[in-house]
Amino acid sequence: MTIRLSEIEDTFLAKGSLDVSRFAEIEDKSMRVITPVSYELTVRKFDDLVTVQGPLECTMSITCSRCLEDFIFDLKAFLDIKLAPRTKNPRVSETELKSDDMDVYYYEGEEIDLEPFIYEEVLLNVPIRLICAEDCKGLCPVCGRNKNLEDCQCDTAARTLLGEKLKSFLN
Repeated sequence: MTIRLSEIEDTFLAKGSLDVSRFAEIEDKSMRVITPVSYELTVRKFDDLVTVQGPLECTMSITCSRCLEDFIFDLKAFLDIKLAPRTKNPRVSETELKSDDMDVYYYEGEEIDLEPFIYEEVLLNVPIRLICAEDCKGLCPVCGRNKNLEDCQCDTAARTLLGEKLKSFLN
């Protein structure tokens, strides 16, 4: 969604959805966006500074980090960014950034495309290691069976050379 700054007096409500096809280029095949990303963003303009805030929601299919089974994950995120004109961007090559400067993005012209910010916020809010359930048992490291579905009789006690030396030292 593209907003025109000249059409905003103080506040504007941007409501809509971002199509799933936008996420087709993600290289990580362990996650897939399966519903459009819905958003309801409040855009506020103070002189030439613009703030965008609001919730984002979508449903994803994600591979569990323990058992490698796919499961449904409902992502809920909150977009909160500040935008300033590119002319306010310091041109100095080495500048110490303050914590307030880290959340500022820059725009050019009279239009701002919100889609890249929504796309980025969705990807940043996907946890690195998702599991299907807290009590997920994962895969057997010996035979590879999913221990949530069936038990195996494999000996999973780790035997290392260091461990064996420690046992002989203690005995």
